[in-house]
Amino acid sequence: MLHKTIGIVLHTQIYSDTSLIVKLFTKHFGLQSYIINGVRNKKSKTKATLFQPLSIVDMEVSHSGKAGLQRLNELNSHIPFSSIQTSITKSSIVLFLNEILYKSIKEAHTDDDLFEFIKNSLLILDLKTESCSNFHIYFMIHLSKFLGFYPHGKFIDNTSFFDLQEGCFVNQLPKHTHYIDTEESKLLFLFINVGYETIQTIKLAKANRAQLLKSLLVFYRLHITGFGEIKSLEILEEVIG
Repeated sequence: MLHKTIGIVLHTQIYSDTSLIVKLFTKHFGLQSYIINGVRNKKSKTKATLFQPLSIVDMEVSHSGKAGLQRLNELNSHIPFSSIQTSITKSSIVLFLNEILYKSIKEAHTDDDLFEFIKNSLLILDLKTESCSNFHIYFMIHLSKFLGFYPHGKFIDNTSFFDLQEGCFVNQLPKHTHYIDTEESKLLFLFINVGYETIQTIKLAKANRAQLLKSLLVFYRLHITGFGEIKSLEILEEVIG
């Protein structure tokens, strides 16, 4: 049975001389893998840009409801990006976020709130004209809400350390090593309480931003099985710091 939905491209893999397997996070079916035939043929009308990381696409698919490969019949751009592909900073952020999402989203079930958060975040990034250097920090913190381990509690005088393992602000140093100090915990709390429109009001030196990002990656590894290392981190740090 044919269905129409919207998807966000997470991963592509060559399947044959002319075909691809594409993993997408879809609005109606969650995480799915689709085979699309003939797309690598020189005569194909499907543009290669549709398979760029985190492209937002309209899809017509044959969905069986069973696990395994589904068939993708038609693919078109839902909302083409205007600046992400041409901005080194934005494209580096997208590569990084793509890898974060690919390692974080595991389930093939519908999550409309998560889908809208990702889609709207990408559209905001594409339209941003000011600095984007804090964008990925905000995204990772607020993505955790949909993944089930959003930071809880408040940064106040008697809870000034953030326990990465427990996911909360605490009043004393934990007995394990997975925590962040008072200065970094304050920065984390600032990001929790702003929106995309005000994230650049948080002034960060390169060293502080790099350290907070490192801590967030530890946070994700502690709460997502098999999360592992992020290969695109080095590129992001070279571009943004």
